[in-house]
Amino acid sequence: MPSGRMVDVSVRDELRRLRYSAARASQQEAPVTRVVTWNDLLKPGHASAFFSRDPMPPFEIAATSYSAANAWWLAELSRLVYRRDPSGPRSRRDFLQQAGFEEISFFGSEVTGTGALLAMNRSPAPFAVLVFRGTEQKIQDFLHDADTWPVPAFGGSVLVHRGFKRALNSVWTQIAAALDKLDCPVFYTGHSLGAALATLAAVRRAPQAVYAYGSPRVGDSRFVAKLRGVQVYRVVHGDDIVASVPIESFGFRHAGVEHRIGTRSRLTDFNVATVWDQLLAPPRALADHAPINYVDGL
Repeated sequence: MPSGRMVDVSVRDELRRLRYSAARASQQEAPVTRVVTWNDLLKPGHASAFFSRDPMPPFEIAATSYSAANAWWLAELSRLVYRRDPSGPRSRRDFLQQAGFEEISFFGSEVTGTGALLAMNRSPAPFAVLVFRGTEQKIQDFLHDADTWPVPAFGGSVLVHRGFKRALNSVWTQIAAALDKLDCPVFYTGHSLGAALATLAAVRRAPQAVYAYGSPRVGDSRFVAKLRGVQVYRVVHGDDIVASVPIESFGFRHAGVEHRIGTRSRLTDFNVATVWDQLLAPPRALADHAPINYVDGL
């Protein structure tokens, strides 16, 4: 017989799911019309609010297919990891705590500039999330992104993006040691460069699932084959240009199942009434890459 506490947790989770489903069903289906700024795109960690959806959906730890709830949670974590202040009021740890998470470790390399966060949520059942930080306005990140030459990996059996491989190598020893201490499901996630690193890491150590936002291509078809059996969900917003590079003619292929959100552009999308906003904002193909668009679109 299940204990009273387990029954209480189950009932509480079901009530949360029903409340969330009802709230979402009552919302309009029209797409979000947020005007994305350059700060939204280039400095997502400077945002003043995270995890602000009300109600917040319950995280589905045992999901065996794409979960919209999990996609929203992991998109927010992929945005929060850009935040540089680790502690204090309205800091990264403060936002994590308000959302029910605890920061276990932060991994970084001064040489490559790579960063990743390991966070845990213990209620109603423990699970962890490894969040890789995406491209920032640092020369190291731009060099990694641009270093697209395919190089052998995983015993020489596959080819992967050289810059991504170097970035992951610089922090993997720290990450692997921390993962060894966990005894719970672990999800990998990230945005942009972070999405590529989360996908690459999944071959080294398979997670419960990978949710990758605005991910570039990481490796060749043999690399993609190594991820068969791993839940990899690649979320693409609108015309996000980063999802189209490196080009396939170099041998790169996308991994995982693609989930499209947002709307694709049309020639009639230009709005004369808002021409000034459109001129000051990032062009559509870049604006669609902004982390806030991924959060709003889920």
